[in-house]
Amino acid sequence: MINATGLTMTFDGGALIAIRMMPWKITSGELAYGTVITEDLQFSAGETIVDDGEVEGTVIDNSSNLYFGVSGTFTVTHDLDAASGDCKLYLEYSDADGNWPSDSTDFEITDLIPLVTCPIDNSAVDKSRSVNFEI
Repeated sequence: MINATGLTMTFDGGALIAIRMMPWKITSGELAYGTVITEDLQFSAGETIVDDGEVEGTVIDNSSNLYFGVSGTFTVTHDLDAASGDCKLYLEYSDADGNWPSDSTDFEITDLIPLVTCPIDNSAVDKSRSVNFEI
């Protein structure tokens, strides 16, 4: 995720990141859902994300469940009322040999797949915005 809101996000000030995902696949001709996955990008007490700063989430292994897609919600709460811009969520996946784009020496987050953009235009402190996504 990239914080492009113009201001630093501070967890202790009330900023939060929440991603909820529901994986799905077709099994025996029927739609089957997996367990809801929650992710906070390890954004916790004492943490900040500077403007134009990037944070990375947890690796989710899909090699045994073989889900086809995921439906989800990306929620951002910014702790400052002057924040204006957006937070962009990206998807990174490895090839069958476990090679990740972020392992290359010239890696930039924009090398990844843009997943969803959450617009932030705070009119109040700790205002939350959410957007849905599907892959």
